[in-house]
Amino acid sequence: MMHKLILISLSVLAIAGCRNSDRNYSNESMPAPQMEMADQHQSFSKVASGGAVDTSPRQPRTQNDNPSSQSFMAYRYNYGFTLPAKNVAKTAESHADICIKAGASKCQVLHSSTNASGDDYVTSQLKIRGEPTWLESFKSQIQTSVKEAKGDLTNSSVNAEDLTRQILDTDARLKAKKTLRKRLENHLETRDAKLGDLLAMERELARVQGEIESATSTLLVLKKRVSMSVVDINYQSKSVAVSSEKVSPIVSALKDFVGDISYGLSNVIRFFAVILPWLIFVILPVFWLGRRFWRGRRLRITSQTKDKKADI
Repeated sequence: MMHKLILISLSVLAIAGCRNSDRNYSNESMPAPQMEMADQHQSFSKVASGGAVDTSPRQPRTQNDNPSSQSFMAYRYNYGFTLPAKNVAKTAESHADICIKAGASKCQVLHSSTNASGDDYVTSQLKIRGEPTWLESFKSQIQTSVKEAKGDLTNSSVNAEDLTRQILDTDARLKAKKTLRKRLENHLETRDAKLGDLLAMERELARVQGEIESATSTLLVLKKRVSMSVVDINYQSKSVAVSSEKVSPIVSALKDFVGDISYGLSNVIRFFAVILPWLIFVILPVFWLGRRFWRGRRLRITSQTKDKKADI
């Protein structure tokens, strides 16, 4: 009976903790979202299109204490550049170096690759995660380097995902779980229950602790997506009117011309080297004997014909 009463009381306390957490949520400390994200996106897009960026210091905005008015947005930028084939890989590597030199707190390289199909078609991909304010200066740097490499911006886009509900819900559940954990720990400290009840509370405490750790890691991942934006950059070589790939068969044939002649003559020499002994010792003697045989036969036939005519 005591065991049932304890479990019922724990359930009631957990429900009450969740309700209190939702009711008092506005009084709890909540990490500040990116209130400057909209302005940062506008300035970042200006840099991509070649416009000027206002680099004057911004005044911090006053945040509303009501969590329902907060907005947590995760932004993803996409940019495409075309450059001369010889500058594609070098430019992509220089942009990755800028990110690496900025440090992990400002920028992180997630993916980098280069593919080449001949000398005239080269593509590179670079994926980074960067702090929004730092990304403004980064975009300005890469635009300058692309222009110096005689390249052009071909496309620019941005996608935003609203993570407000996920973050607020996860944070509320996390606070409720922490409240339940505290009450379970207080019950265990009293030790006025039976051994079976204590073991049941310890198991419940372990389960709650696991859920707290899972919710904490989920919340950290969501906040990471908000605090640092993902940027995908694609580099592609410019198309040329007459590429080396189109004339390469002719160049290759000219290069192989002397070699092909040499190879053909070598085959002719090998052929005569093989056939000459047969020609001298087999074919010519057989031909000579055969011709002599047919000539003698013709003479005999002719003489017989003359003799018959004489007799007549």
